[in-house]
Amino acid sequence: MSLSDTFPRLRPRILRRLGGVCALIGLLTGCGFQPLYGTSNGKDVPLQLQQIRVAPIPDRIGQKLRNVLLDRLNPKGQPARPLYTLTVLPTISRTNLGIQRDETATRALMQVSASYTLSSVATGQALYSGSERSVNSFNIVDSDFATLSAEKDALDRAAREISDAIRIRIGIFFGAGA
Repeated sequence: MSLSDTFPRLRPRILRRLGGVCALIGLLTGCGFQPLYGTSNGKDVPLQLQQIRVAPIPDRIGQKLRNVLLDRLNPKGQPARPLYTLTVLPTISRTNLGIQRDETATRALMQVSASYTLSSVATGQALYSGSERSVNSFNIVDSDFATLSAEKDALDRAAREISDAIRIRIGIFFGAGA
């Protein structure tokens, strides 16, 4: 006694699902999907990212942003002879939310924006530019220390989010044929 004799309706259902899986695999291989941080078509995106010198960024948010960018782009240290320079200009705005009757705020919204330009060291020409934005919020409590700690954490989250977005955008730029 075979499986199809025991479960006669099971066979067509399995064939339909198997056909659907095969069609899905065929679609994915035909769409041109390529991993971003791998080597394909002679392009080594991680190696190109390691050739970026991150220019100093002003203010405290700039220090945080630069340190995270260095970790993301140059995990082995800055290159001795960089091919590219990344210039970043951040801006911060803070809005108080959750206003009580006595006009004190209980929540704040922090928006950090950063415009950036990737330029060639050899020519000085701008190759790619863009901007990223991160919005974080934090509680404002009676303790000044707790509020400052929450604000610092929101700033740290924004620096991580923006640097990750910049790395992804530049990686896509290099992967597309820079």
